[in-house]
Amino acid sequence: MTDWAQHSKDAFFVVGSIAGLFAFLRPAIESKYQKDLERANALLAKFDENGVMSLDSCTYNSRRIPEAFLLPFDEVRHKISENRQEVRFIGPLKKHLRAELEAMAKAYDSYRHFIQVPEWEPRDLDSNGQYEWLFNKSAFREGVRISDDYAKHLEAATEAAELLKKRFQRFQALTELHFFEVILPKLFVRRKMISAGLDEL
Repeated sequence: MTDWAQHSKDAFFVVGSIAGLFAFLRPAIESKYQKDLERANALLAKFDENGVMSLDSCTYNSRRIPEAFLLPFDEVRHKISENRQEVRFIGPLKKHLRAELEAMAKAYDSYRHFIQVPEWEPRDLDSNGQYEWLFNKSAFREGVRISDDYAKHLEAATEAAELLKKRFQRFQALTELHFFEVILPKLFVRRKMISAGLDEL
């Protein structure tokens, strides 16, 4: 047998062994991935997607933000701080899912740095305890005039809202990967983010 034939035989043996091992481990790996997918989708289901996607517009244009859009972020942040089961991932994407979730919570903290009293004030919407945050331009009053700092505040808050929106979308994007893609997350996660226009934040 020639060296070439021997090398080919060895290569086929290695490939066959890897394929056999993957076939053996696949049920366990796929089960963990499905559990992570369920947990991730359960978290996403708490959000009003349209509300999240309109946060930048609510901040800069209408200058009124329904508290209902923000509550799910508070809940997720709380679950992370307590390391609840809902945010503990166990499959091949566990590091990516947790990292993106924590990045989203951090982006939310940055956004809420702006959306608070006195620059924004809560106002009741109905008797059920629903309320919204309204921009308080008078908080920027200096004597008899309004400081130009109010515009800078709105721009910075809107930028924070845009980042939060993208962080939310990145977490969403991870749930769209096929099982065979999550086996090689270093390759396919980045490819997914690039295709969704979410690779540069």
